[in-house]
Amino acid sequence: MPARPVTVLALLGLAALCAPEARAQAQAQPALQPPAQTRAGFAQRADALVKPYLDAKLFSGAVLVAHRGRPVFRRAYGLANREWGVPNTPETRFRVGSITKQFTAAAILKLAEAGRLNLDDPIRRFYPQAPAAWERVTLRTLLTHSSGIPSYTNLPDYYARIQRLEMTPREIVALTADKPLLFEPGKGFDYDNTGYILLGLVVEAASGQPYDRYLREAIFDPLGLKDTGYDDATAILPRRASGYRLGNGQLRNAMPIASSIPYAAGAHYSTVDDLLAWDRALFSGRVLSDLSRRAMFADAGYGYGFGWYIGQSHGHRLWSHGGGINGFLTIKDTYPDDELTVLVLANTETAPVQAMAREIAALWFRIPDPGTEIVLEPEIMDRYAGRYRLAPGRLLTLAREGDHLVAQITGEAALPFLPEGDRTFVSKARNARITLDTEPDGRPTGLMLYRDGTDRAAPRIEVTQ
Repeated sequence: MPARPVTVLALLGLAALCAPEARAQAQAQPALQPPAQTRAGFAQRADALVKPYLDAKLFSGAVLVAHRGRPVFRRAYGLANREWGVPNTPETRFRVGSITKQFTAAAILKLAEAGRLNLDDPIRRFYPQAPAAWERVTLRTLLTHSSGIPSYTNLPDYYARIQRLEMTPREIVALTADKPLLFEPGKGFDYDNTGYILLGLVVEAASGQPYDRYLREAIFDPLGLKDTGYDDATAILPRRASGYRLGNGQLRNAMPIASSIPYAAGAHYSTVDDLLAWDRALFSGRVLSDLSRRAMFADAGYGYGFGWYIGQSHGHRLWSHGGGINGFLTIKDTYPDDELTVLVLANTETAPVQAMAREIAALWFRIPDPGTEIVLEPEIMDRYAGRYRLAPGRLLTLAREGDHLVAQITGEAALPFLPEGDRTFVSKARNARITLDTEPDGRPTGLMLYRDGTDRAAPRIEVTQ
């Protein structure tokens, strides 16, 4: 549910982090399976890859890698609840943010199969109070983020006010209903959470049931997904992880968000096992017909299908989506030609889940030095540029150079730091990592420098200081 162009992991989506790779036009390589001896040692190597993120206090959560539907690596790390010292397990339930969108898209397709709707129906059929400017907005354009409707998560007061209020879906839609369209429907792409709120209302209107009940009865229960559901913060939910953010150089409880706010754009929780089971069911025809499934994974022209990014990574075809909601970052990568699924669910906002998932896939594909696939928009890195105080008289200065940041500490040579997430940057040459400490709206207040096995907090200072 991104509320700004690139720091999209902060709330329900991976729009900008995934988009450059998802839109790549390179042809995927034929599926290549590692030899048996590589598979046998894969779990050990994957664990060794994850451990540095744990040691750097960036990651806690669960990781699962499956080949042909069977786990080849399944492990949990860190704490589900830091106040009680409760560890994460593979059975821990995590908020999954915008991974919810593929559940919503599947619900729309199932209702289309039942004859309750058509993908080219105008939104006005199910939401009669739609403004005149939405006349050409269809369900298809909502599914593919090409409606032009502004996202409510981009409103200036989203973090300070809106996200804390319990609102009905119609009240959420009304937040941007009076705003002009960003472009003519079907003529552009802008990651849009309002669109998926509208799709949730369509599910309710077409099914005659509340959104969460329809998904439970039509999808989750028939598939045996007992650890997946709509996250209600007031409910007692066994094995639910708490979410954390970095503040003043320390992990803190995530900022609260009202349970009604994410709705059909990102309100669900799940486990790594249930998400794998969902993949297996979806790709085996137990959820949708072949025709509907092909529609879901067809690139609509902007590297996005229905609830999935469509692209390639490491030269292999990739269907992917991530999510970010207060305290949680997640990603689910599926390589269809290789029958490989990589899941990373984290209960920290600092976890570079996309970088982790792609590095793990590179291990499977036997790519020794995959490099970075993370691309941040320049304005995000420009926001991070500035001076940070490591100690009296010792400053760390950040500046953007092209697609990365350059860091210079007083008395030392400048070093390039490449993005590995929306708030983390790494220098492999120096074995160092910078993690930005930000307000919920993305404004940096400080950073954490991890170098030589030591964390150093550095508050941001103004030019006049």
